[in-house]
Amino acid sequence: MDEIHSQIDAIIRLRHEAVYNFSMSTQKMLALGVKIGYASTGEINVPESFAPYLDKYDISELEFEWEVRYQDGSILRQYEGQEQHNFEDIDQSRIKSVAFVSNFDYPIDNPERRVIARLNWETGVFEFTNGFIPQEDKGGLVGSPVPGVKKLILKTSRRHTASAGRVSDALPEMQVVADEVYYFNRFILGYEVSGGGDKIIIIDPLGNIRRYKK
Repeated sequence: MDEIHSQIDAIIRLRHEAVYNFSMSTQKMLALGVKIGYASTGEINVPESFAPYLDKYDISELEFEWEVRYQDGSILRQYEGQEQHNFEDIDQSRIKSVAFVSNFDYPIDNPERRVIARLNWETGVFEFTNGFIPQEDKGGLVGSPVPGVKKLILKTSRRHTASAGRVSDALPEMQVVADEVYYFNRFILGYEVSGGGDKIIIIDPLGNIRRYKK
């Protein structure tokens, strides 16, 4: 009888550890900007840091979308309603600026309440609006205009990972885990210059920015 009690106690401890690890792993993923979705319902959980902005937040798989402004004042957006534009649709000869914008308005006084970072294509200088970038990275990205012919670097790196494995119908409490889909994205903006002097940034889902070196 004592042996059975010991087995039960060990199983209970294992169960409690599993619940704790599940809870902690969820918190850590959200803190890193990972969004957790559910394949069966399409629902997406977002990091708590988004909470102040969620009144009008369009919850989607992407946190940020690119926006190209042309010299004539027209704008080409990554998504125009149901239509998606690709990198190949951008006319680099007409660019005035390129930016990544969020799917929500930040509660700030800045009139550009959605812009994370913008690249002035005419000067090659970055403008950082609502994203956070360390000073040591920022110093090399703002300032004097950059000479030379620039080639645009603009990429949305999308990573979707679904929970692996099969769950028995005898374990319905585990179906939620098996149904999860994880979204972890990166957003890259910058340019290459003939002869060197490339300037590229990478933005994480929380709006943190760092200089990107290939």
